Amino acid sequence: MAFSDKQAAFNYVNQYQKEKYDRITVMANKGKKAEYQAAAKLKGMSLSAFIMFCVDEKIEDMKNS
Repeated sequence: MAFSDKQAAFNYVNQYQKEKYDRITVMANKGKKAEYQAAAKLKGMSLSAFIMFCVDEKIEDMKNS
């Protein structure tokens, strides 16, 4: 019975994420993940939030060029 509760919660989270977010997979050279994680930690951000911040910042720079 506990499994069905966990499974229902898992299914709910997956459905919510599917409806609200796009999934983007990023491949990085070996060793870069740790470097990116350290930079994200310095900014007080998760790795995903840091990557989105950097991409958004670059897009804004390109718009203003």
